[in-house]
Amino acid sequence: MRIAASIILAILFSFNAYSQIEIPDIGDGWKNDVDSAIQLIKDTDTAAYRILMDNCKIIEFIISDHSSTKLPHTIAITVSDMKIGSINNIACLLVHESYHLYLSNFNLSPVNPDKEEYLCYLKEYEFMSKLAYVEDWLFINTFNKLLHYKAEMNKQKDK
Repeated sequence: MRIAASIILAILFSFNAYSQIEIPDIGDGWKNDVDSAIQLIKDTDTAAYRILMDNCKIIEFIISDHSSTKLPHTIAITVSDMKIGSINNIACLLVHESYHLYLSNFNLSPVNPDKEEYLCYLKEYEFMSKLAYVEDWLFINTFNKLLHYKAEMNKQKDK
């Protein structure tokens, strides 16, 4: 009896845990790239993965300047982010945007939008620091955003 129960549990847990996130199958392998990014998050940072899974139900692709969220459970990835072709970039933006969803869904969003961006870039940086390899341009962008939003927060404190 125990063996049968163990086999059933093994089968249940062998399915992709992130299959509950809806991802449209458009673009040149974009769904596979997003699936790979989700798997990278799962393999790298269990806390970031849990935040993503608990707060994101839909991932869509948009034409815009920046990837963003649509409350309460959607992450919108820009076409330009997808065309870069970097799984690390997709994973980082999923970590970043899912943290926006988390803050909003649990009413933890700071009053100061610069502080929220800073916190999301900090989560992205923490995730990125766990990766075996990160493209220089991705690291530099995240680091510069952290400096920018920290400076913006300090400006507002001084007012």
